[in-house]
Amino acid sequence: MSNSTPLKIVSRIKHIYGKAERFFHPLVGLSSYDKYLEHMKKAHPDRKPQSRGEFFKERLEKRYNSGGVGKCC
Repeated sequence: MSNSTPLKIVSRIKHIYGKAERFFHPLVGLSSYDKYLEHMKKAHPDRKPQSRGEFFKERLEKRYNSGGVGKCC
């Protein structure tokens, strides 16, 4: 790293963060909320989108309390 300038180091950190962000955000649902907001803006501009908390609560309810396939217990 002796040849690296501070600018190159910062650039490399941003690059690594960007890759990590693309991997981890979908695992916790962050990208799905962003996609939901985009959809609401395009398809339903007259409706108020759910808050992040409401969105994730609804998704968890659908996933774990639907009574259908995918329920673990």
